[in-house]
Amino acid sequence: MIPNILTTLRLFMVPMFAYTLVGLNRPITALFIFLLAGATDVIDGIIARKFNMITKIGKVYDPLADKLMQITAVICLAYEGIIPSWVIWFILFKEGTMILGGIFLYCNNVVIQSDWYGKVATVIFYAIIISIIVFPEMSIVIKNILLALLVFALVFAAFGYLSKLLKAFGEKEKEKNQTK
Repeated sequence: MIPNILTTLRLFMVPMFAYTLVGLNRPITALFIFLLAGATDVIDGIIARKFNMITKIGKVYDPLADKLMQITAVICLAYEGIIPSWVIWFILFKEGTMILGGIFLYCNNVVIQSDWYGKVATVIFYAIIISIIVFPEMSIVIKNILLALLVFALVFAAFGYLSKLLKAFGEKEKEKNQTK
């Protein structure tokens, strides 16, 4: 299906982005790859919803590709000394927990679709990372304000996801108890 093909292309863009930014030191080319990855995310979502191509695997595969790009972007920027390394640990913990939670739920036949809070956090993430790539020499004060906003948006999205997770898991348990 086309949305999953676009997601696969996005997965291939992850190492391309990292190599271009860190290996070749071409931030504008890396920025283009990052923007293209973001665009494929939007396009595959539109296609999936408009043409009813939403699949159970796509609900897991698409956010996985997004998380890998986000984690890679933060690692590369920290490696280059553009952002502080604590951001890596925060993102790795948050996104790693989300990925493991998604896999656990998928294995238990529970799939939670992204919602507006996740989409808003992703837009904020992309906007801040783009700003940092375009203006790597911005003042530390502005950079810290942007990173604080990023952390806030990601925590907000995580709590929204957690509430959906608990609700879905509660419904699954209720369903189990009714069939006994």
